[in-house]
Amino acid sequence: MAVPMIAGIAIFVTALLGHIRETPTGAEPDVGSILVLYVVFFAIIIPLQLLVQYLYQVTYQVRKGQTVGKRVMKIKIVSALDGSPMDTSAGNKRFLVQVGCGLLGPLAYLDGLWQLWDQPHRQCLHDKWAQTVVVRVPA
Repeated sequence: MAVPMIAGIAIFVTALLGHIRETPTGAEPDVGSILVLYVVFFAIIIPLQLLVQYLYQVTYQVRKGQTVGKRVMKIKIVSALDGSPMDTSAGNKRFLVQVGCGLLGPLAYLDGLWQLWDQPHRQCLHDKWAQTVVVRVPA
């Protein structure tokens, strides 16, 4: 997501500077058009970010069993009920809770820290709702 974000910021700054240069000396720049450009930028970048995040955290993880980071850490997500690989439904539930908590600010910290006092499975809130658990994979 860094490449589209940097490209978008470069386009936004270039358009903003061009708009300011076109403004006659002593006149105020048209803030409305700058605001529209700003809103359009985020209207494109936020859904794109959510799509990329969904494809990586749900689709990739369900298909391959682990994300790249989970492979490095030698962990994976399995069903808490029977130890079977995580299915798409559980992946969607995990994703929705993670994104929802992320949008609510401090709740994202609560989601991640929940594992510190949860016993015996040490699950985060997104794992609890999806009925999944993180397990170590033999090396």
